[in-house]
Amino acid sequence: MSERIQKLSIRLLREQVEPADAVRAGVVITDWPKIEGSKIVLDTVGGGEPKWSKFLELSPEELAKLKNLSAMGVVFLKTAGRWFAVSFGMGHIKLDPAKFEQDFGLRVVLNSVDPKLLKSADVRTPDENTLSRRSQTSRGSDQTAFAIDVERDIVRGLAGKPKNANFATRVAGSDGLTMDRKLNIAELTTACADAYQMYQKIDYRTSFGWIDQIKHVREDKTLKALRALLVIKVDVSLKAKNPDGLHLAYPVIYDPEKGNQIQYKGFRSQLRFADLDITGYFEALMERGKSAFADGDLDSHSIHEVDEEGRDCGGKWPLLECLATEVEHDGHIFVLSGGRWYQIDKSLAKDVVEFFDKTPRVALPPAEAGENEEKYNERQKDSNPDLLCLDRKLIVPSGWNTTLEACDFLTKSKELIHVKDKTSSSRLSHLFNQGTVSGRVLILDAAARDKVRDKITDVETETGQSGFLNAMPAATEAFHASDFTVVYAVISTGKIAKLPFFSLLTFRQAARDLQVAGFKYAFAWIEKPEDAGEKKKRGDKKAAGVAAVLEAA
Repeated sequence: MSERIQKLSIRLLREQVEPADAVRAGVVITDWPKIEGSKIVLDTVGGGEPKWSKFLELSPEELAKLKNLSAMGVVFLKTAGRWFAVSFGMGHIKLDPAKFEQDFGLRVVLNSVDPKLLKSADVRTPDENTLSRRSQTSRGSDQTAFAIDVERDIVRGLAGKPKNANFATRVAGSDGLTMDRKLNIAELTTACADAYQMYQKIDYRTSFGWIDQIKHVREDKTLKALRALLVIKVDVSLKAKNPDGLHLAYPVIYDPEKGNQIQYKGFRSQLRFADLDITGYFEALMERGKSAFADGDLDSHSIHEVDEEGRDCGGKWPLLECLATEVEHDGHIFVLSGGRWYQIDKSLAKDVVEFFDKTPRVALPPAEAGENEEKYNERQKDSNPDLLCLDRKLIVPSGWNTTLEACDFLTKSKELIHVKDKTSSSRLSHLFNQGTVSGRVLILDAAARDKVRDKITDVETETGQSGFLNAMPAATEAFHASDFTVVYAVISTGKIAKLPFFSLLTFRQAARDLQVAGFKYAFAWIEKPEDAGEKKKRGDKKAAGVAAVLEAA
């Protein structure tokens, strides 16, 4: 039989998993004599009318012309002591993702691809507001073309041209591996064996060694411990009705144009939500009278895209695949993203913490119990003559169609102070970004500085303060960034400034960007006493956490 270029989609079954256990319910597997010991699934999917046909009110004759049918096939074969699934058409939808090795395709690509001939990268930046993006180039490029932040980004998929054309002419991989390879059916087993051999290599460390700074955790013992910690964290947060440090994010790059609603299933909730958010999940649980969270809920609770009538119309994922958080265990920081646990390299964690610890500190007045950013800023405006409040004094920089806040407070010693509550990591990310964007505008847009000076004059007139206008050079004057210090100020309870790891990473990046622009930078921890409600929540969370740990032990 002649050889031709064939597109293969290969997945590696987990050890001890048999083909019959790797398919969804109702799928029929039969022996396939073409390859000794192999098995096959052949079927069609669909058969109904498309959903838009109802809107068009089509006649029976017109409906008869519209049938959604797709052919599919899956070949299971064993080589090198492992089972592989090779899917064709829509075959992958009949497979159970939990029964396959994670990152199999990604690892094959990392070991086989020419690092100068990458074509596509799928990247996730874990945070409360998890950023997922796919970057593609028109021709083969090195990794710098994809703007991957090696300290913050998790690479979930890569595509490119292999170094060895005999292995494949193109490879792409995440959990599954897609490869274009010249072969006939008799060589399908060899192709799987070659992919498995590539999977086991460590060649990636030469060009992609940084990928292990955020390393995928695979050890069963560690995974069980992390899962137990996650269950405790969700249970404690649910009881306290405070999901601080817990977030939900799509595990895939989704289509925002669908505009589907979200429904949390597995506990008979009928509530639907406009967006994916942990507070919505907690609301659905409490609406059904669920006040505790158990291990089984991670897999039995699921998230569905539904239409306005509550019918599934898009993606659906186990809760575990959508949870995002970070925990500390055995002296390491671990991050959960896309259903996978990642261990942060100790040297990276150490460097980031040391950078923050060495950051110059600025003393600011403490907040009062129950105060948020807005109330704190307003009180300082009325009571602190050394701080000129520019909170919500917005300007429109030249060429922009959006507004900008130069800072929350300006001092006569040229400190640009930006204030945020430590209520979520997304707020902190916004805080750090706000400082760098404001700094760039003040350097590059002379007209914007005059607009800021107008706001300073307005506030001085309102409050009776004076002398702050001299701190901001006019458009006709030289602006020296080195004269200014950008201060990031965080309001939170507690005596010790402790920020989430990825917030620390974002802070370090912002500080470095400011240094490059010529600014000095500093951090201020605005202490705030707990009010009675916060103290009770903290006590309840602590008691629940201790009880859960004792029970687990």
